Amino acid sequence: MKIVELMRTDLKTLSADATVADAVAAFAEERVSAMPVLDRYGRAVGVVTTRDILRAEHACENAGARDRLFERKRVLEIMQAWPETIGPDADVHDAARDMLYLDVQRLFVEFEGALIGVISQTDIVSAVATARI
Repeated sequence: MKIVELMRTDLKTLSADATVADAVAAFAEERVSAMPVLDRYGRAVGVVTTRDILRAEHACENAGARDRLFERKRVLEIMQAWPETIGPDADVHDAARDMLYLDVQRLFVEFEGALIGVISQTDIVSAVATARI
C-alpha cells in the first residue's frame, strides 16, 4: 500500500507567529497533537507538538514565566525544525520503519516540495487492524 492511499490531507497548520496559547487552542479544537508550522510565505518550517509545549512549560520557573510562555512566546521559538518527510508514492511499510527508527509518531508527506498530507502511527495501526494492509 502506498502512502497516498492512507495519508490524511486535511492538514491544519499554524503560523510561525502564532503564540503557544494559539497552538494549545488549535490542538484542542482540532483534536490533534501536532501541527506543521508555516512561515509568512506558506512554506513549512517546522512542526510543533504537545510534547514541545509540555517541555517548554516544564522549564518555566514560576507562574509569571508560564503566563509569558503561553501569551508571548511564538511557536517558532519552541517548535522542532522541519522533520523528516516522506513522498506520497512510498510504501506504508517504509513509513512505519522510518517512524520506528526516527522515534516519531508521524511523518509529513511532501510532493515536489509542497506539504500535502500526514501519515501517523495510528493511521498505520488502523489499516493493519482493519486488514487494509
